[in-house]
Amino acid sequence: MNIVFIQLPLLDHGYNYIAGNMANAPATLQAFCLSNYRTKINAVQLPQTIQNFGSDPIIVNAILHHEPTHVAFTCYLWNVERSLAIAQKIKALTPEVTILFGGPEIQLQAHILQQHHPEINIFIIGEGEFFFQHYIRNTHHQFLHTINGNTVFIQPADAYIPIDKMVEPYTQGYLQPMFDGSLSVEITRGCPFTCNYCLYSKNTSKVRSIPPDTIATIIHKAKKDNIKEIYLLAPTFNQSKHFTNYCNALIQSNNTIPLHTEIRADRITKETITLLKKAGFRSFEVGLQTMNQTCLQHIGRNTNAQKELEGIVRLKDAGFTLQVGIIPGLPTDTPESFMETIDTLLDYGLGNEIELYPLMVLPGTALYDEALQHNATFMQQPPYYFIEGFNFSQQDLHAINAYFEDTTGFLFNTPYIPSFIFDTHGTLTASALINLTQGSDPKNALHHIQTSHFTFYLLCDSSTQIDIALQTILSHCNIHTMLYSVVCIYNDILDDSAIARTLLAAINTFYYRMMHFQDTYDRLPVRIFQLFETLETFLHAQKLYSCINPILLLTPENYTKLSQVDIAYPFPIVIQKGFAKQCIQWLKEQYTESIELVSFQDEADQKYVYTSMGIPYSNAVSFKTLLL
Repeated sequence: MNIVFIQLPLLDHGYNYIAGNMANAPATLQAFCLSNYRTKINAVQLPQTIQNFGSDPIIVNAILHHEPTHVAFTCYLWNVERSLAIAQKIKALTPEVTILFGGPEIQLQAHILQQHHPEINIFIIGEGEFFFQHYIRNTHHQFLHTINGNTVFIQPADAYIPIDKMVEPYTQGYLQPMFDGSLSVEITRGCPFTCNYCLYSKNTSKVRSIPPDTIATIIHKAKKDNIKEIYLLAPTFNQSKHFTNYCNALIQSNNTIPLHTEIRADRITKETITLLKKAGFRSFEVGLQTMNQTCLQHIGRNTNAQKELEGIVRLKDAGFTLQVGIIPGLPTDTPESFMETIDTLLDYGLGNEIELYPLMVLPGTALYDEALQHNATFMQQPPYYFIEGFNFSQQDLHAINAYFEDTTGFLFNTPYIPSFIFDTHGTLTASALINLTQGSDPKNALHHIQTSHFTFYLLCDSSTQIDIALQTILSHCNIHTMLYSVVCIYNDILDDSAIARTLLAAINTFYYRMMHFQDTYDRLPVRIFQLFETLETFLHAQKLYSCINPILLLTPENYTKLSQVDIAYPFPIVIQKGFAKQCIQWLKEQYTESIELVSFQDEADQKYVYTSMGIPYSNAVSFKTLLL
């Protein structure tokens, strides 16, 4: 038996979510299988670069390179549709391969199980270790069920993998740190709480925790590996019965690595803060959700909102970095009450700490049943966003989002502009520079696409060339599970409305649903940009365009003219090669908080600017540009 484990990331045009694709599940299952059944199986994971950045064909080829008998996908709501598409390609090429789908998204009421998917041999509901210990021993048939034609393995509610049978993957060499040097480690599995919007406690209510001495072993190895930060995966770290022992183990290991975890703040005391500081914690996530006490009780959160707030303030005053999550739309909450939640947090000086999360009506949760009972409207496909119902209309939710942006400065639209550094020697081909003025055809780039987000740079001298090229790209590219940017290097005004009509034909995609709270054109799998060489045309385009994103090439001439015009900062720019040092002071004044709107033509310029502005610079993955 030869198993390939894979967990795909959430895609966006700027790869902003790659660091969140912590491959703990594939690593844990690989460690479990090889530690217990090495003589019977071989198990591998895909390399991080391929798994996180690779295009669908690149990933398929990488999987088949291992000649697997089994391919096991860890499915979340953000990757299940792409996982299915890749599984279909694998099955078409190698019908004999067994495809396994597990992970949090695989639930009885999940969208994927409402249709028959013959390419998936077994769907797994429950813990992966429980499935594999029975599957490898061929005792799994007793747990198989047929649902809408699908074969589904269901772990019994009272069956759990004991903690001494689990294998911690990092210390065993199966879990690698992320590109930014961070590491996530599962120290607790299961949650004792029963929040009605959450699947975690329903799937794994029995709490199991690794021994404190394992924590010390993890820290010892992490120091050797020069890990930059460790995320301890535990739903409520300070509620664990091992909390004090964990902290003491961290203190005794002389931990100097910044730690991050999730906690409840209602029981935070001065003594707790002292212990957390000595242990090495620097940041926390706190799920406040709302200050409406009636709502908290209704959704099963047994906490006192005021005490949570007081604990949050104590943590901030002690110097910890915080992320305080709140969710609009919960049943028995109201728009007015939720606005008061935002105002209260602002009054306590927590404007920079608030994170507004959309409510998801996850199949299998009590909230899902309640939403059906009350005829609430929500997406029937991933990501299952709540649309309206209970006490909230769509207009209420939009008003809350707008109020949140106005009062905190947070932006739901993720700023992004492409890189203009054209490297012909990178690892994966991520872009193509196509000279339309010389008759180059964008179709020639299609077979060279190696990344999940690919950029077409179009050198052109007429809008007709761009129209034809865009039609070619949209008709030949896979817009359902991959993303694209088209950059028009052209200094005249384009027909923005015509391009918008073309793009809006591509809205029935997962990415469009996932980016529900962003502006329409930022939700599309294909984004259009235009680079302007003159300030005058750029300013004209800013006023006219709604679909196309104008970018200004910052030359010495344009830089001089900027002081003479009325323009709102920041706006997207590309620093002309060699001009970074001359404009560094201006960049510090205008772009310190929005460096993502600055692109470069030269890597040395980018490194200089980032270093000068105190921004971490990393080039862990190098991408290649195809010249056509």
